[in-house]
Amino acid sequence: MAPGRPKAIILDLDDTILDSGDPKVTWGQVCAEFAGSLGIMPGDIFDALSDATSWFWDNNLRAREGRLDLVAARRTIFTRALSALGQEDPDLGVVDAMAQRYTALRDDAVTPFQGAVAALERLRRTGIKLALLTNGSTEKQWAKIREFGLEPYFDHIQVEGDVGFGKPDAQAFRYALSALAARPQETWMVGDNLLADIAGAQGAGIHAIWIDAHGNGLDTGDDIVPDRIVESLDELL
Repeated sequence: MAPGRPKAIILDLDDTILDSGDPKVTWGQVCAEFAGSLGIMPGDIFDALSDATSWFWDNNLRAREGRLDLVAARRTIFTRALSALGQEDPDLGVVDAMAQRYTALRDDAVTPFQGAVAALERLRRTGIKLALLTNGSTEKQWAKIREFGLEPYFDHIQVEGDVGFGKPDAQAFRYALSALAARPQETWMVGDNLLADIAGAQGAGIHAIWIDAHGNGLDTGDDIVPDRIVESLDELL
């Protein structure tokens, strides 16, 4: 555990600084909208999607490819979910429409968490070095960074699509540490994803802080234990 004031803080972007809503709520809306045309109860679609989502993102190779093309990843997830519900040959038009609808809802919802930008401003004034470490494609992630004017707050911005590797790969954390000229034991990582942000950082020797911005709490069955839990970036101050 990193004692006292850190020399550097590495922050995740999505669902840490930027809020795109609770994905479960968005899944539920898509299920309700398409249930009639599919002839399947919304709850059944939701359960199948939950299983398919876990199957997809729990595999490192699929996750790596999926982060770089989220619409394609969501098509795969919807196809698997519908196949599990007995639709062995799902209508690809419906699958694509569901994936596009989910993506549009998530993209339209993106906005900074209340107080997040102000917290970045205050952190910047402390003199602590700040890095932004985000998985995903170059085009999509930089569009969000620029839309919300986040560049000036960071000494280093690292997008998976730019460098060719991402969290939880230790290489991603080592690259960020090198750019900040900081050692793991004097650095904090703040993010919402237990595997990518927390386990990845801990594997690199970095103090890992899990942000639970939606107040969902830890899954008691999860074996990843953050060094600290916060509900907003304000708590870092």
